[in-house]
Amino acid sequence: MKKILLAALMVVVLVGCATAPTSAPTLSPEPITTEEPAPVEAPAGMVYIPAGEFQMGCDPAHNGGFSCVTDSLPLHTVYLDAFFIDQYEVTNVQYAECVAADGCKYPSRTNSATRESYFANPEFDDYPVVFVAWADAAAYCTWAGKRLPTEAEWEKAARGSEVKAYPWGDGDPACTLANSFNNPDGSKCVGDTSAVGSFPEGSSVFGVADMAGNVWEWVNDWYSETYYAESPMENPVGFEGSSTRVLRGGGWASTWPQLLTASRTFDPDFHSSNDLGFRCAVSVTGE
Repeated sequence: MKKILLAALMVVVLVGCATAPTSAPTLSPEPITTEEPAPVEAPAGMVYIPAGEFQMGCDPAHNGGFSCVTDSLPLHTVYLDAFFIDQYEVTNVQYAECVAADGCKYPSRTNSATRESYFANPEFDDYPVVFVAWADAAAYCTWAGKRLPTEAEWEKAARGSEVKAYPWGDGDPACTLANSFNNPDGSKCVGDTSAVGSFPEGSSVFGVADMAGNVWEWVNDWYSETYYAESPMENPVGFEGSSTRVLRGGGWASTWPQLLTASRTFDPDFHSSNDLGFRCAVSVTGE
């Protein structure tokens, strides 16, 4: 995916200040199911992902009928320690609190694809923040006492321990499952971002929402086309790179192949756009 860097910066005055991020939006997603109970209470708005092995990468038998892309091969076994991950993508109102507390910079633009006023507009408080570069995402997670997930953590949260094409399973995407491009009729399901958690039927087995569609998500890792053939089998943290970071999950304009749990892409770490956001993770301690 190649996107055009948009550099215009609009200044919006935020009223008020917060010292902690707003809790998760009040939504009613499908019940969260995990493969084992969390040993400690999950932080607010986060989902427990248990320790253990999973299959990372592309399996031709579970890839939506699409060919495996080279950078998602080979399918390989990875062990991860337990962790927590945000159930939803970071929202405008959550990111605005970080801006007000001087922990984050403003998004590079305050509009969205079709909305002139988006960031700091209460109508879109529970929509994912966009126009944030990798450093902006990392700064927010640090301010919130979290971190960006590794690529392996992101993929396990989207897939679970069983290989499947999409977070919900092997069935084709639909506009009831994800905010994306609708391949059969060549149209976009929404044509812009949607409120986080708007597609509960498309959540992963762990109950993590919007792992396919809505906005692309920054992860911690630098991008390497050959990393899946070289990565360690335990708690991989990514290739040591210089300028391009991994994006996962697809966005509101993404076609079906880009929604696959094995799909990988990248952008320069300074890039931001109207379909690019993030979520955070936290390591589980004391196990």
